[in-house]
Amino acid sequence: MRASAILVVAALAAQSSVRDGKTSTGIAYDVQGQGPVVVLVTGSNLDRRMWVREAAWLAKDHTVVRYDLRAHGRSDGATARFSNLGDLYAVLDALEISKATLIGLSAGSTIALDAALDAPARVDRIVVAGPAISGYVPSVRPAFVGDLMAALQARDYKRAGEVLLATSVFAVQEDSQAIVRQMVMENDRLWSVPRDLLQPSTPAVDRLERVAVPTLILIGTNDVSQREQADVLAKRVPGARLVVVPGGGHLLNITSPAAFESAVREFLR
Repeated sequence: MRASAILVVAALAAQSSVRDGKTSTGIAYDVQGQGPVVVLVTGSNLDRRMWVREAAWLAKDHTVVRYDLRAHGRSDGATARFSNLGDLYAVLDALEISKATLIGLSAGSTIALDAALDAPARVDRIVVAGPAISGYVPSVRPAFVGDLMAALQARDYKRAGEVLLATSVFAVQEDSQAIVRQMVMENDRLWSVPRDLLQPSTPAVDRLERVAVPTLILIGTNDVSQREQADVLAKRVPGARLVVVPGGGHLLNITSPAAFESAVREFLR
């Protein structure tokens, strides 16, 4: 069965059991399944639709929470100061969740890692895919950054989306390209959020040795831009396990769903 068809089937199967909600601060979320809690944290420019497949198989023996980052998906925009960690905690509080496993990709991995350092009592373990470490300065600047910044300075958000979609960061197999494009283009309002409203977390880069929860690092061989940070995490986070997925891209759960599921299932045992 093609990957796009699997996404549709999984979505239909889970639809009747999904409970939707929104925090008092405007963060939209949904919950399904029963068991130990797993929170799926999306990447930037994406939304919880990226986790349809994972939510379906995790919900068989876990309580699965998905949520949209601020100014993404069905979450509200920003009219006052906010933080990504504060939004995550607001979801946990709204659902009266004291502790959860966090699975994050890209920007979602940054949030998961920051939460493990900021509130370890609330984090059972973390999975970071295509990881990005807050405060880390890569040795090589991605080639597309200049074009992206030019589009953003011109407030041409459609062009910014096209720039991103043309990069290896959002490269996926043909049958998943439509949903990835839809997410990227529909979430362009994130660019209009004033940067000074976002409260940054304390950089994780100087505190990696203090991560005290079990950590799984996932990286695809085609995710060249994030391999450097994956290796840093593997070297500095105590007891961290690194899994390299052959042929995997940055959107690893989409490009390599079977390998992603296998690695996460084993880690959650």
